[in-house]
Amino acid sequence: MIEYGDLRIWPLPEGRFTVGWDKRFVPHVEGEAQPPATLFISVTPFLVETPSEVLLLDTGLGEYAHGRDATFLTDGIRRAGFEREAVTKVLLSHLHFDHAGGTVLDASGMDLPTFPNAEYVVQAGEMDAPYSGVSAEARDRVIHTLDTAGQLVTVEGSGWLTDEIEFERTGGHTRDHQLFRLHTAGRTLVFGGDVVPSPGQITRSFRAKYDFDPERSQAERKRIVGDAAEGGHLLLLYHSTEAPAAFVDEATHGFRVEPVTV
Repeated sequence: MIEYGDLRIWPLPEGRFTVGWDKRFVPHVEGEAQPPATLFISVTPFLVETPSEVLLLDTGLGEYAHGRDATFLTDGIRRAGFEREAVTKVLLSHLHFDHAGGTVLDASGMDLPTFPNAEYVVQAGEMDAPYSGVSAEARDRVIHTLDTAGQLVTVEGSGWLTDEIEFERTGGHTRDHQLFRLHTAGRTLVFGGDVVPSPGQITRSFRAKYDFDPERSQAERKRIVGDAAEGGHLLLLYHSTEAPAAFVDEATHGFRVEPVTV
């Protein structure tokens, strides 16, 4: 657990995965060789307790992790001391399956929202964004389930959900990707989703082929990290294989990452 002002933050690591051309996330067993032609990646949703809310930032892979389902996430939340019914808002950066897969729980063949008392906050443009393959299927399943349950909250552009919770449409990774800032006790926590997902993307210029708009992602990342360095913001890093959170400082060439461990 990380304490930051009056926020309590629990990274909920789903582990490290190898991802091949088939886009299957296969849990990696420590000590085993990485299969050839695969990407090595971590997945970490975050549970955040504020003075007035219990928030979940993205929902992990759910059943889109080979051999798992959403109970892997809910078990992690229980270990942090909360039941899934306690979550008040689920803040979704975008609806790719590795960020929104845990949104839906299969209950005896029926899809239900994993967090029955939560509002799920999504950029409206994500609902018809140009997705393909597994992410398109997962997105449609998530939207249908949440909409049917009356738990889907769509937002457009940038603004505020509450006095504590700010959302900002960044685009870049997906057409309508968004970040979230939590403001409380004079401090700012930033969850950049897949625009600021790891230390490696902070410390170097990086145009990813998997981004919808790589140049915009790079420009937004530079702006977000620059603001964090200037304001002393804490960054939560969803795909970091190292520390799940970090502060940043300006360096001679770019930025220096100061990891925060649990």
